[in-house]
Amino acid sequence: MATPTDTASLEGAPVLSFVRTIDRSLVHRAAVSEVLVTDLVRTGAEDFVAGAQLPHGHAYFSDHARTPVTYDFLLLLEAARQAGTAASHRQLGIPGDTTFLVNSWSIRIEDVQGLTPGDRPAELELVGAVTPVTARNGRLRGVSSSVALRIADRVVARTRIDVGTAKGSDYGRLRFLQRKSTPPLTSELHGVLRSRPVDADRVGRRNPANVVLGEPTHHGDTVSAQVEPQFDNRSLFDHTYDHIPAVVLTEAARQLAHLAGAPTSATVTGCAADFTRFAELDIPLVATARLDPASHTGVSPVRCVVDFQQDGSEAGRITLDFTPASSAAGPVPTSGRAHQAGAE
Repeated sequence: MATPTDTASLEGAPVLSFVRTIDRSLVHRAAVSEVLVTDLVRTGAEDFVAGAQLPHGHAYFSDHARTPVTYDFLLLLEAARQAGTAASHRQLGIPGDTTFLVNSWSIRIEDVQGLTPGDRPAELELVGAVTPVTARNGRLRGVSSSVALRIADRVVARTRIDVGTAKGSDYGRLRFLQRKSTPPLTSELHGVLRSRPVDADRVGRRNPANVVLGEPTHHGDTVSAQVEPQFDNRSLFDHTYDHIPAVVLTEAARQLAHLAGAPTSATVTGCAADFTRFAELDIPLVATARLDPASHTGVSPVRCVVDFQQDGSEAGRITLDFTPASSAAGPVPTSGRAHQAGAE
């Protein structure tokens, strides 16, 4: 796979537009308001440069209690996912009815200060590549994407996302074979009563609607909680799903890490997630978190490992690194696009 450039500036790079968003179907969003990508330019068979606008305010991505305020790692991951998805359709010719299933994703924040919001929504440049993954018979199995994310010519983060692909009706057959039944849909579960959710301030949220965990239980040096999002939360469930998506699982890991001891004022500066099976909507899904022993020494960053178990099997594992606010703080950029722009 091609590696996004490490250079401080892109010689001869295309001029990107940030005037309007691209077709929402290219990034698998139902609401235009949830589309971040504003432009996509092919620079090679698998290479691309994309533009995205990061919102000043968002019902989910901006709902944090931490200070100083920075653009959140999940907002950056979503921008990279959208850019890679659009490039997969346009450059690799993947049909529009193909379902993309996140097998793994990771992000490393390289410049926390570069993620400080300015006076206007930030203009994000994504320099990336999409590589098809094929079976021996040449049939497409998935896509791997790697992206360097830049604000005001500063590389602020790097992502890697690996997805599996399923064409049209193949997806429905796959889900039925795995479950031996037809899975329910999130649209059928609106208003389903949850157990008492954990208090929002304990997991770094202001809006209780963004809490995705039930009350935790502690066992020695671990803490566990059931994953119970509100399926009518349009920011987390933009369209109808038959499983709990990667972004909700990653948010659950973050919230549980806070309950395990990671400060709610700390910024996530690293995430590595592997999703090993579908997280079903109608079967209890339990997450268990454990802080890395070194985290108890006060050494930065704080690392937390979260495992997901459902029906006796592992559904995934996510490792998060938290950098305390005192370590992440720095001078606010005074020039360049970052200052002109500004959320999770």
